[in-house]
Amino acid sequence: MVLAVLSEIDAPRIQQLRIARGLTQKELADTLNLPQAAMSRMLSGHSAPSAELLGPLATMLGCDEKLLGRPVTEHLYTRPWLRAYADAPKKTVDQIVNDTLLAVEAFEALNLRRIPERVPTFAGDPLDDDAIDEFAADVRAAAEVNAPHVPNVTRAAERLGCIVLPMAGELGKHLGMSMYVDGTPVVRVARPAAHLPGDRQRFTTAHELGHLSMHAASPPPDTAAEAKDIERQAHRFASAFLLPAEPFLGDLEAMGGRVTLTTLSKLKAKWGVAIKAMVVRLRQLHRIDADQARSLYKQISARGWNKNEPVEVVSEEAVWLSQAMARRFPDQDPPARAAEQTGLRRTFFDDWVDWSPATEATVITFPGR
Repeated sequence: MVLAVLSEIDAPRIQQLRIARGLTQKELADTLNLPQAAMSRMLSGHSAPSAELLGPLATMLGCDEKLLGRPVTEHLYTRPWLRAYADAPKKTVDQIVNDTLLAVEAFEALNLRRIPERVPTFAGDPLDDDAIDEFAADVRAAAEVNAPHVPNVTRAAERLGCIVLPMAGELGKHLGMSMYVDGTPVVRVARPAAHLPGDRQRFTTAHELGHLSMHAASPPPDTAAEAKDIERQAHRFASAFLLPAEPFLGDLEAMGGRVTLTTLSKLKAKWGVAIKAMVVRLRQLHRIDADQARSLYKQISARGWNKNEPVEVVSEEAVWLSQAMARRFPDQDPPARAAEQTGLRRTFFDDWVDWSPATEATVITFPGR
């Protein structure tokens, strides 16, 4: 018996959903009991799934059947500033990129009210550390950070018009990534976990702001040396954004001026920055020399603080998406209504607002699964 086929099916859409779900062609084919060659033909647009296969395919891809025939929105987007996937598994990077594209497309389809994008653009010399420090002050002003310390880095990013979405875990050796999608800055940050405390999350978000503001016109690095340069620049930006020189050093002097682990622990409680990161900043500001920095690092290691520093810094959560969906669907179930209107499974939207601690922070889970 010849099975009927769906004529209106978009192969790039199926590919996008497959990649966003973290599924290989073989995994999808095996689950649907299809030969891999048949799956390859379908994903390349040379054949369409049978009517009987359409439902299981949509279920596996986390959407309704109608979405399989909806053409993919052509986005103009930057690649993450990672060295040709050497810094993270290609499959995982591609998964998060495609999940991000799906998210932006869904938010546009829902006509969610956005905060205007106003991330400043760096026009100085990236090799000039003083220029980076001055630029970080400009970004703080644009983000309406009025206190010496940054009370909430995630909120600051959202005030700049960034969409901040969680990742279930680390991306290779990175805790975050960022990209522009049709001019919209998007930051992905690993959800908190036992070894991913709030201070690391805050620094990661600031680091990604550095990439968005300093490297928007730059392609991903091709070499280890290039990757090291742009990472150093983003680190310098994050340090200056979180620990502006004058007020930070002023607090140190108010505590007696001696750079000790006890003093740094007290400063961490106010500034929300890891002790090791403060040592780096003090070295940048020439407040301590290389020998004193090495001594502090040794003391940190001896106390077991490399993995578990004292003074808890509360993890942050993005609020724009949950608030925007609540405004769009008042007195209703926003994730359910969003799923109904976009054709994506509800769990996509649940995942995009889920900032609860990850049980396995080293594993990226499949969105919508």
